[in-house]
Amino acid sequence: MKTKYGYGVHSPWAYNLIENVINEHTAYYAYDDLYEHWKRSPEDLPQYGEEMDKLLFRLTNFVNPQFILEIGTGSGVSTGYLASVNSRSRCVTIDAGNPHQRKIDNNLKHFQNVKYIISKRPVQDITELLEQNRQNGIPLDMAHIAHIDRPDIVFEALVPYVNSKTLFVINGINRNANSKSWWQHIKSDPRVGVTFQFKRFGLVFFDLKMNKADYLL
Repeated sequence: MKTKYGYGVHSPWAYNLIENVINEHTAYYAYDDLYEHWKRSPEDLPQYGEEMDKLLFRLTNFVNPQFILEIGTGSGVSTGYLASVNSRSRCVTIDAGNPHQRKIDNNLKHFQNVKYIISKRPVQDITELLEQNRQNGIPLDMAHIAHIDRPDIVFEALVPYVNSKTLFVINGINRNANSKSWWQHIKSDPRVGVTFQFKRFGLVFFDLKMNKADYLL
């Protein structure tokens, strides 16, 4: 279904998400401080525009996650937006490393609830982390599959740990023909509930009690 402002959306839940989260323009208290974080970050590393990062903030506020996992840290700006919603949430961001690793690490130290991990085997480390969380009763509430080349591999590693309240934010769904084809597969995946598709990224929810739907925004 193609919609911009919730017109024609029959699901109250989806309408609320579109109108009061995606299209919300409230100036949250944290935005000013986060803008300073944005200015300190390396410009030549992958990052979104400010509006997308603000949307990540609002989506995190909507989900109210206990635990957030980000794969593909990029400049670290989005990490700050994810972590700033609730200082009691735990945010782990995993990256393969880059020349600005030390600067990113210093920037992210402003957020006491962020753990920045450099990994040469991200899928294995993700699995080990989520297995440990499962044993400790910590759910995978939210995942940001960000600046990576193979989101499909990461997606498959994460899906065994989702629950009905989990949200995935996936970057690069229209990057190339393979990405577009994979996103079409995601929308029809029986493990997936409702999806929202933007030009650059997609939202994936896993509540199978809801009517399966895809919203094009």
